[in-house]
Amino acid sequence: MASDAGRTIYVSVYEVTIDSWRKCYQEKACAHAPPVSALRKSAPVTGVNWFDVQDYIAWAKSRSGLKLRLPTLAEWRELDRSLAKPKPEPLFKDPRLAWAANYGQEDTPGGPVRAIGSFSTTPDGISDLDGNVWEWTSTCYKSELNDKDCPAYVASGAHEAAMSVFVGNPASGGCATGTPPTYLGFRLVADR
Repeated sequence: MASDAGRTIYVSVYEVTIDSWRKCYQEKACAHAPPVSALRKSAPVTGVNWFDVQDYIAWAKSRSGLKLRLPTLAEWRELDRSLAKPKPEPLFKDPRLAWAANYGQEDTPGGPVRAIGSFSTTPDGISDLDGNVWEWTSTCYKSELNDKDCPAYVASGAHEAAMSVFVGNPASGGCATGTPPTYLGFRLVADR
């Protein structure tokens, strides 16, 4: 996949699964086990905050030897381009209310987390970008902040939402802007 910077990156076809997270936990690289549920091991792992994801990435890098990371928001948008959704008419035209202009109008697919491959696949072969699991990106919600000082990163899915680094379960609150995502997970990319 070519990013807007003209680089090529490799993208995981699916989000990181419960099965993969369990391996990280069993090797004591991830701090908590995925929640016990009736979900198949092939469902995306959810309930992971920013720090959990960073632990998983470090573990996955050490096992694979690849330069794995989260996609940037620009890369995620590029991946999702073929699944473009129409933007709702803003509730407010006043630029001072831009933060709330679409509140409550975003599509938020609900229901239980489904197995990987349950939603659409892009022409590039990337699945589930339009599913009910939003994905962490490596983009700070405020571009002027560096990673060390960033309190919230953008999660992307049916819409974008700034999520506090401490939030793993969006249903518990903590969304900085927009309608809270249904579930929060992630997928990895690697630079070529």
